[in-house]
Amino acid sequence: MANKFGMFLIGGVVGAVAALLAAPRPGVETRAMVADKANEFVGNAQQWGDSAAAGAQHIYQEAATKGAEVVNNVTARGQEIASEAAARGADVAASIQEAASNISPTINEKGDELRDKIEAARQRIADQVAKNAGEDADAVSDAAEDVKEAAADAGEAVKTAAHEAKETAKDVAEKAADKKDEK
Repeated sequence: MANKFGMFLIGGVVGAVAALLAAPRPGVETRAMVADKANEFVGNAQQWGDSAAAGAQHIYQEAATKGAEVVNNVTARGQEIASEAAARGADVAASIQEAASNISPTINEKGDELRDKIEAARQRIADQVAKNAGEDADAVSDAAEDVKEAAADAGEAVKTAAHEAKETAKDVAEKAADKKDEK
């Protein structure tokens, strides 16, 4: 805007100078007329400058007022949003707390059920181990009887083998003695 105003002033000055140069008047009259026009132009320029300054001051005041209103509105809205968010956060926290308290008995109940199932499984394992131990004891007892019988049979077999060996040794000794006598 200042650029347009400056161009307007320059155009006015150029136009005034051209008009003075083209006018058919004497020098004194022309100089007086130029001085009057220059003073009039300066007065108008001062008036326009004062008017522009007042307008700028007015615009600045309006902008400052509007800016303060915007800041106040934004601050108020920000506080309103923060309050709403805090309220919603409190609602969410209360909902979570309520859900947790509602779930807690279910969790405890499931935990008790799980403990009961674990205890039942332990009892079944203990019963199976006892059963297996009884069966193993019976098997060991049966095996011990079998070993006793096998040992008795082996003892008899050793006695028989020893007797046969003794008889064979006796026969061999007799044959050796007979051969010795023959010689």
